[in-house]
Amino acid sequence: MKPESEGKGLSVDLKAASRFWERQRPWYNAVLLLLVVLWVGFTWPHFRPAMNLVALGKMTVLALLANLCYCAGYAMEGFIQPMVEQAYWRRLRWVVWVVGMLLAILLANYWIADEIYPAVNPDRAAIVGAKGVTGSVTMASNMNFPAALAVLGFLGACIGFVLAMAALIIFWLAGKRKFARYAAVAIGAGSAIYFGLLIGFSLGSRAHILSRGQEKHFCEIDCHLAYSVVDVKTHADALSKDYVVTLRTRFDETTTSPHRPKDAPLTPSPREVWLIDSAGREYSPVSSTGTSLMTPLKPAESYTTQLNFSVPKDASGLRLLLNTTLAWPDHLVIGDENSWGHKKTYFAL
Repeated sequence: MKPESEGKGLSVDLKAASRFWERQRPWYNAVLLLLVVLWVGFTWPHFRPAMNLVALGKMTVLALLANLCYCAGYAMEGFIQPMVEQAYWRRLRWVVWVVGMLLAILLANYWIADEIYPAVNPDRAAIVGAKGVTGSVTMASNMNFPAALAVLGFLGACIGFVLAMAALIIFWLAGKRKFARYAAVAIGAGSAIYFGLLIGFSLGSRAHILSRGQEKHFCEIDCHLAYSVVDVKTHADALSKDYVVTLRTRFDETTTSPHRPKDAPLTPSPREVWLIDSAGREYSPVSSTGTSLMTPLKPAESYTTQLNFSVPKDASGLRLLLNTTLAWPDHLVIGDENSWGHKKTYFAL
């Protein structure tokens, strides 16, 4: 027989939870709407081409996604309310709401700056980007989500999953089935939020093709390495066509963290390079000369590497893909070019 005290106070007051969260939902939407209005107002007439029904429909979908993310507050209620005294949880609600609001502002601002702004009016965005300002909205990158936040989010999700799973097993073995169910709910809610962001940023990504001299930046957490194709030479024979692609690697000193030593060298992450034709066939380099792509650099240093490819003579629509060598966590890092369904940035030849 279970003691009468067991399970006491473990119920979740959904009515009280909905009263709080739904009363704050209009303020949540109002803050995000104000952010959009400020972007439009301070950059006008950049967003004039977006004043149409198609763009309005896309914004409606994004608003619905933002409100779906807002429902994470209910998951917090179900996980913490049974474990914390009511008076304390009422205060914690406001802490959770403020933290969530700040995160929503950060994500919305980044999405507008990195994805929506350059897509609405590419010509004006290119003019802005030509000023060379660090973090320009036109900077081609292997990430469409802040790298530091992506790594912290991945590590936090892994740690949270392990702790919640351990709690579920411990509560289940101890006979505390209600606590075990709350741990399971936390795992499900956390997974839904994380994978929602992962898939959302992949769906929001776009394929880019960079012209000669344009750079693709690779985020190394506290700095960027920039790659560009500076020269292409070709030679054809009866059966094949050879390409010698000169790739420039540059340590962009303007993107280093203030806490990083100015003369600290950086060893690039392993890269893979492919030529891809219009049929989707991939061709790896047959040889390379010049400086290895794994050579460390100091800020402002650069070097060139010559990559030699041999492709069938009928191959057309060739573009070069330079990417970080795929490792298993990359599929699960929000905004990473190697994450599931994420579009790529290529170099035109």
